[in-house]
Amino acid sequence: MPRSKEFDREEVLIKAMMVFRDKGYQATSMQELVRRMGINRFSLYQTFKSKHALFVEALQAYYENVALPFFSKLRESDQGLRVLEATLMEMVSRIQTGESPNGCLLCNTMAERGAKKDKRTAAILARYLNRVENDFHAVLVRAKALKEIPGDVNVRERAKVLVAYSTGLLSLAKVLNERDIRESVHATVAALR
Repeated sequence: MPRSKEFDREEVLIKAMMVFRDKGYQATSMQELVRRMGINRFSLYQTFKSKHALFVEALQAYYENVALPFFSKLRESDQGLRVLEATLMEMVSRIQTGESPNGCLLCNTMAERGAKKDKRTAAILARYLNRVENDFHAVLVRAKALKEIPGDVNVRERAKVLVAYSTGLLSLAKVLNERDIRESVHATVAALR
């Protein structure tokens, strides 16, 4: 008779997501996953099939449960540059306060694995970058309508620049002090005006 699973799949997936975020794909061992997820190796393989399959599922869960809700305020707010600056500072704050000390699983994956390692990871990263660009674009369109930035600014190009800046900002937040980061964010937002 087959064993029944005695754990919440979503709960252990979130635990795996945090392990991968904190250690990276390569440095995460199966033993570490078993220990931190609180399940045995048999259950891990029976449920997720492999470390790589678990990683892809954790990456998708991070995209859906962390990244999308975080950046949604850019689309949903009625503010322009103020919400943009607040969002960039919140990204930094999550790292510097210890809420998310090792940054973003998606950005860390781009740095560690790139998009060429496998098609499933590449597809998730591409969706993430596209969505973040569209969220930055939405806030810049609103800022333009609010006359916070000049009417001749190409907001699509600026949104692409903000994607690159925000991805790098997550790395900088791990090494620079808060004052330097704050100055960088202020200067970036001021350059849009």
